[in-house]
Amino acid sequence: MVTYLDKILYASENGVYNYNKQLGVFQKDSLLSRIFPSGEYTSGKLIADAQHDKLWGFSKKNISYVSPGKFSDKSVITKIPIPQALRKEMVGYETISFLMDDTYLFGTSSGYIIIDLSKIDLKSYDIAINSITNYAIDGEVFSVNITNASNFSDKENNIQFNYSVAEYNKYLAAEYQYKLIGYYDVWSPWSSQPFVLFKNLPHGEYTFKVRSKVGNNLSNNEALYEFYIAKPWHLSNLMWAIYIITLIVLGVMVHHLYKRYYRKQKEKLMLKNKRDLELKELESEQQLMQLKNETLQQDIENKNRELAISTMSLIKKNEFLNQIKEELKNTDDQKHVKPVIKIIDKNINTTDDWKFFQEAFNNADKDFLKKIKAKHPKLTPNDLKLCAYLRLNLSSKEIAPLLNISHRSVEVKRYRLRKKMHLAHESSLTNYILEL
Repeated sequence: MVTYLDKILYASENGVYNYNKQLGVFQKDSLLSRIFPSGEYTSGKLIADAQHDKLWGFSKKNISYVSPGKFSDKSVITKIPIPQALRKEMVGYETISFLMDDTYLFGTSSGYIIIDLSKIDLKSYDIAINSITNYAIDGEVFSVNITNASNFSDKENNIQFNYSVAEYNKYLAAEYQYKLIGYYDVWSPWSSQPFVLFKNLPHGEYTFKVRSKVGNNLSNNEALYEFYIAKPWHLSNLMWAIYIITLIVLGVMVHHLYKRYYRKQKEKLMLKNKRDLELKELESEQQLMQLKNETLQQDIENKNRELAISTMSLIKKNEFLNQIKEELKNTDDQKHVKPVIKIIDKNINTTDDWKFFQEAFNNADKDFLKKIKAKHPKLTPNDLKLCAYLRLNLSSKEIAPLLNISHRSVEVKRYRLRKKMHLAHESSLTNYILEL
């Protein structure tokens, strides 16, 4: 805690505080707090020189003093760039004493430093790039002409820059800050190292910039150097052209391949659709054919029923006429009966019934009589009648009244018909006729 210009002050890491007598509290003084910038606080030691109205403070990079302004009541802070590393004082025990005029004596752990405020000259400095060294990938090391911009191959992408300021100060060391536009576009932290090495830089255009400061004074200039690192051969314009042409050719090939593939797929799909359509048409035709066959079968069945009805009618009629005939033969009045018997025989033997039957039979079993006649040309009309009745699967007993003969006579006719057809003894005549 110290008194300066009737102010009670104390310092901490958070700044310098002034005691407010009216409120009875310490309040932060924003102006005096600049003695200790952020990150530069050491002990917070303040030394007041009441005789010369100066307030001294010590930070990591500077010795600062506060004095009244010449043209206003506002205090002025002056910083002397002597860093703690050079002062080597004992932290918390810093001392400074007035000697004469503007000369002060500053104590360190190894002696004293005399500071003449009148001779503190805030000089300006220039920075220059001294040399550039290129370390190629193949191991070659060579110096670069710093007066002209350079073009490096893609294998010459390890570059070191050496720089300095042309000024020596035994208390102050120069610090440097750089950036490489195109790769590292922000200023680097301050460093006392007078060189920087960039490794494995990618291809492109670059501008290297460097500046310096001695104490709190920045250099007047920024030294810069422009250079270019060429693309590797596989990224050259020629190779890009080849890549683009290759991609175009591949694209065209792929397009044609896909086009051909999709054309084949389309053809397969069309063929499949065609086959499906043909199959559906075939199914439709089969269904139609089945429907026609069913209709035809129905017609055949209907005609067979008609044929069966007509045949049974003939059988019934002939049986009835035969019964009447037999009854008439047993009467005594043969003179009047004989004309009636002749009429009955005429109805039994008439060919009209056979023609009606033949027409109905041909409608039901088309061309059967023609086929059997062609196969067995020696068959007589009576044989064909018997074949037709057998085709209807009628028994000999049912056939007898149709032919107006006895059952025994039908059997004889069947035997003769077998001989004409040359059928084996074990073969069935009815089955043979049904299978034709």
